Amino acid sequence: MAPRALACVLLVLASSSGAGATPSAAELRRYQGTACAGKYNALSRDVMGECHPFLIPTPASIKVEYVNETHYTSYHYEGVQDCSSSGRTRVGYWEVGPCLVNDDNTSQKRVWISAPAPAPTACAVPGDCGLAYQACCVGYAASGKPCPCHLKGNGSGTALASDCGTCGKAFVGCCSAFELKGNPCTCDVADPTGAFVI
Repeated sequence: MAPRALACVLLVLASSSGAGATPSAAELRRYQGTACAGKYNALSRDVMGECHPFLIPTPASIKVEYVNETHYTSYHYEGVQDCSSSGRTRVGYWEVGPCLVNDDNTSQKRVWISAPAPAPTACAVPGDCGLAYQACCVGYAASGKPCPCHLKGNGSGTALASDCGTCGKAFVGCCSAFELKGNPCTCDVADPTGAFVI
């Protein structure tokens, strides 16, 4: 009995240690000096699994994906704003960790950021695009094909899953257009299980 109990305790400790957990983002940092140490400025942050829609110059999207402990990659999806196309092109393969020294006596490196996913919230102000998404989903549900995603608060008009269906694609396109007019969406569409919520 004691060896079995010890094995259970070790299993619980190993699973709670966070070993092997995928980081939530990678940050590019620039430091004064050549050692990548001390104070820094964050130049950019790439959130793993996030899809960024674009409308100009043509509809497209870019998705950032974790590869392994030392690398992540970015993919470009031409013609779709929700990263749903099977035809994608790799546009970046980024190494995390090494310090690169610049000619201007600065250094920079990418570091992993591990932060818990925020709790999913309801979309308090769905706006025109959110209301259109809800109406679209009602129509699809009436025909026996419910939407696979739901509105989620604290967003920017993106699809946090690559399978949010016809209504999800329309929502992302609508939000891209409203953002161009200076009225960005405040909600996203996401898988209700939370598996894709960032």
